[in-house]
Amino acid sequence: MGVSTVGAPGRVEPASGGACPRCGEAFPGAPPVTTPSFGGRTLRRCLRCGTRVATGGASGHVVFTCESCGLPFLADALLPHAEHRCGECADGRVPPELPDVDISAAAENEVRLALASRWRFVTSPTAQPYLDRIARSVAARIDGAPRGVRVVLVAADEHRTLALPSGTLLVSTGLLEFLEDEAELAFVLGHEIAHAGSGEVAVRLVRLGFRATARERGGSDGLCWTDAASDLVRLGYGRKRERDADARALQALLALEYEAQSAIRYLERLHGASERSDPSVAETIVAHAAPRDRMRRIERALYGRIAGPEVSRVNREVFRRAASRGALRNSLVPVELDAPHGTPWAVSSVFESEGKMLRTGVLIGAALAAAGLVALATWLLL
Repeated sequence: MGVSTVGAPGRVEPASGGACPRCGEAFPGAPPVTTPSFGGRTLRRCLRCGTRVATGGASGHVVFTCESCGLPFLADALLPHAEHRCGECADGRVPPELPDVDISAAAENEVRLALASRWRFVTSPTAQPYLDRIARSVAARIDGAPRGVRVVLVAADEHRTLALPSGTLLVSTGLLEFLEDEAELAFVLGHEIAHAGSGEVAVRLVRLGFRATARERGGSDGLCWTDAASDLVRLGYGRKRERDADARALQALLALEYEAQSAIRYLERLHGASERSDPSVAETIVAHAAPRDRMRRIERALYGRIAGPEVSRVNREVFRRAASRGALRNSLVPVELDAPHGTPWAVSSVFESEGKMLRTGVLIGAALAAAGLVALATWLLL
């Protein structure tokens, strides 16, 4: 299967160079971010208007998210909002509603196995219980949040967060080292939990995984599900869904009486890091709306809000002792995927589905996924 590209005759072609095709702003000089979905093209996001461009080959393309199926696609020109539909959906080939619970569990298991070959998982006797406690408290304030939410640490300098359908939150050590207090942590975790709670994680993960499998057409190197996870990290969920996740994370922050300004301070530093072309934030910048846009929306949501009688908290010292750079540096322990008692995912049984253990869910899910894969792959290759 090729890259989904929508043509727009008569429109101005986006520049493939270093300037945004919408506002003319120069793209930040951060290291390139590539994605398997778009054939290894380089992705960039404008920090002024948020437009994303994929460059590589003969020309550049603008990256959009389909309003029908939720998958990212390329267009050879700027499109009005009403035309944000990929080629398949525009032709009436809208995919069936996916996934059911068992297929989602099977897809997540494939991702878990695939990521083990590329990412290094770690744990910490001090940070792990703290992170799980904060994640659970935030999840309790977000409607639809998966049960049994917990954090799995990834040893990486890059800022990476990925929520899986079960409620497993993959969080990089580089991101934790960037945060300054517990309120910032709660906002970041809340954003990811909101994605999982809305069901969009399961939909995108299964569809991207099946698409990657269909694209390989029998020549799989076993990493198609890793590609799907990478696409989730680097492409995000589209502007509307990302804004909704910020709004729900902010509501959780306020409900827990954290200082809402912490979210703004985090985004301000993120913007500064992107302007400095910090390579560690490149994936986060491409996947989410521009930090300044996110800040403006949060400020508008807080405008006119009357502070309560109690002082909002940030818990900076608690965070520093449990999960800061210094705390992590001396406490991280590598985790082997197949270790019988060392794998956080296995110990916590986070791959339960409606009260069933992963062993049951995956056996059922594998059979359903196989049937679904054949049907979806056929649809994708039409």
